[in-house]
Formats: sequence, structure tokens, C-alpha cells
Amino acid sequence: MQKYLSQSLLRLKTFMLFLNFITVLLISSIVLISTQYICENLYARHFLDNISALPQKPELIFFEAIGCFSLLCLVIYIRKKLNINFEKKLNLYTSIIEIILCILIMKSLYMGYSGISFLVFIDIIIHMKENKKTVWFIILLVIVLLISNHDVISSISPMVSINDFISVFPASVSTILLVITHILDSLNLVLFIIFMIIFIANQSQENERISNELSMINQVNTQLKEYAQITEKLGEDKERKRIAREIHDTLGHALTGIAAGIDACIAMIDFSPEETKKQLFVISKVVRQGISDVRNSLNKLRPGALEEHTFKESIVKLIEEFKDISKMDIDLVFEVDNVDFENTKEDILFRVVQESMTNALRHGHATYIFIHIYVENDLFILEIKDNGLGCKEIHKGYGLKHMEERISFIDGNVSFDGNDGFHTYITIPMRKGKSI
Repeated sequence: MQKYLSQSLLRLKTFMLFLNFITVLLISSIVLISTQYICENLYARHFLDNISALPQKPELIFFEAIGCFSLLCLVIYIRKKLNINFEKKLNLYTSIIEIILCILIMKSLYMGYSGISFLVFIDIIIHMKENKKTVWFIILLVIVLLISNHDVISSISPMVSINDFISVFPASVSTILLVITHILDSLNLVLFIIFMIIFIANQSQENERISNELSMINQVNTQLKEYAQITEKLGEDKERKRIAREIHDTLGHALTGIAAGIDACIAMIDFSPEETKKQLFVISKVVRQGISDVRNSLNKLRPGALEEHTFKESIVKLIEEFKDISKMDIDLVFEVDNVDFENTKEDILFRVVQESMTNALRHGHATYIFIHIYVENDLFILEIKDNGLGCKEIHKGYGLKHMEERISFIDGNVSFDGNDGFHTYITIPMRKGKSI
């Protein structure tokens, strides 16, 4: 996430880090030096009479404040270097560590400086702006900031004030130290406000950029859909033209010859029955050849799987390939044995299964499909049911209408139910001899 931040934000954060180090060093040094000054000038009795609580050892205060701040800098550096924001748990732990170190630093300085919380605040929002727990951390930091006031804490538990240490110096020195600490504190607050303004502006620009990119993606998707529809339409037109040419070249030629032969038979039947009979045999041969040519043309439209396998094997192969591509669970129960499928009906049933699985994935977003093929009461039945979204009102588009037309072509019936997933129920009358 650091790479999305502007260089100005990184510089501001670095400068705030340096400024906080100077402030912590200054305040902890004041405690250490003022204590030495009190001892050298024998002001200990006067100092102790004017404070409400005994101070800790100045050396301990100094090294505790500098040590905790050094650890805080190390955590901030490691967090930035390792880009921890991509590890949610580790990011959470480092945020907790930063808050703890922030509290320890303020405690070691007798709650005389709370600006360190601003530094921790900006580091947390930089790394956790996409985390749901960010709000809780911000609330916690605000609470810490509100109670990290010497007057608030000392009213609960007596505590020495930094001003007590500053007041031991001469008035001129005390005034200079108070001015410097207030300037550093105010400057830290100003930098924090500037940082937040730039950060919010950056977020707005980033959101606008993402919005523009999403808009462009939607436009591209729309154009691709339109292109796909045009391509599909062109493919359909091309296929229709090819089929028309096939029929024109085969069936048209045969029918023309048949028409001419029948005209000749009509002319000859009254005076030459034998010649007419011969002519009818020729016409019969042409008809059979035409039928053969039409079958060959239609066979070219058959799915490749049906050319190489039985109907059951083709369905199983189709399901396996679809499962590999879509990662869906598909169960097939095939309970039809010794049934002679005509090629045309095989093609249609194959296409129906193919179309139903595609619809279940594309429109229903299903994860499971159950296909049942069986015979009952002299009816060949194909049931396809998925666990997709379904639909209360079924609006039949091109796919469902085409499916109805195909099933109707082979004297079958099809019904659809979208109340619980999507259910396709197809029945085809059986012929004698167990053939359909």
C-alpha cells in the first residue's frame, strides 16, 4: 500500500518521526538535567515540597522514553519494509504493539507530551485503511489521546508534571524551554493536520481513478458483448448460407432431376408403359441418392463426440470436460439400455444437455447439476436439475426457445420450472422395438 502514497505523505511522516524524536529527547533530557541541577544547587527540599508525588529515577525515565521510541521506530520501519499490511494478523499485532509503545512513552514523560499518538495514528491508518478493525484502533487512539493529559491522570493518581522540572530553572531558561516544547507540540499537530488533508485528497483521487477504471472496464465489457453478439450472428448467417449451399447443391439438383423425370413419365405413360417403368426406376435411384446426400450434409452438423462414441459415452465425456472447465459437481444417472437412438435425436438430446449445463453455470450460477435419463411408461425422459438461482417467472430467450423447437421437431415435450434452482423435464414417445 505504501507505493500508492504520494512522496509528500512519506516525507511528512518521516519529518513527524524526526520531530517526535526531538521532542521526546528534549523532554526526557529536561527531566534528567533538571534533577542534576536540583542536586547541584541543593533545591531538593524546595522541589519536593512543591510536587504532589515522588518522581522516578531520571536515568530510568530517560532510557525508558528513548528506548520505547527506538522500538516504535523499528516497528514502523519493519512494517513499511516488509509491507505487513497484506498479512492481516501480523498487521493487527504490529498496530497493538505501536499503541502499547505509545502509551509507555507518554507514561515515561509524565503525560507531558501526547503528540506521539498522532504519529501512531497516521501509521495505523496508512497500513490498515482496508481493514475492518481500523475504526476500533482509531477509537482506541482517540481515547488514549483524550486521557493522556497530565491533569486528567493526576486527578486519579498523583503524578509529577514536566512543568515542575522546568520551573526549577531560572525564569528566562524556563520560559525558553516552555516555548520550545509548545512550538514542537504545535508543529507536530500542524503536520498531522496537513498529513490528513493530503491523505484524504489522495484517497479521493484514488477512488476517482478506480471509479474511472471500472467505468472503462464496463464500457469494454459492453463492447465485447456487442462484438460477441455480432460475431455469433455472423457465424449463424455463415452457417445458414453453408447449409443452404449444401441443400441447393444436393437436394436442389436431385429435385430438379426428379421433376424432369416425372414430366417425362407423364408424357410416356399412355403409349409406352415399359419405358415409363424404366424411367421411374431411374427417378427412384435419384431420390435415394438425394436422400443419401442430404443425410451426409446433416451428419456434418453432428457434434464430434457423437461421431466417435455412443450416446451415453458422449454425454459422459461432455460432463467430464465441463466439470474440468467449470469445477462444478455433476451427477449422471443413465438408466436406458438397448435403445436405438436415431442420429437426429441423438444430436438434439446432446445439444439440450449441453445447453442446460451452460445455462446453469452462466445464468443460474449453480454449483451442482443432476442429470437423469430413463424410460417410464413408454416415454424416454431426460431430467436436468441444478441448484442455481432459478427464477419465479421464466422469460424464454433464444436458448430455451431453440430447445423447445428442437424437442418439438422430434415429437417431444419440454417443460421448465425455476422455483427451486432450474428444472428441465423432457419426454419423448417411445416407438415399438425400443427405438426412439
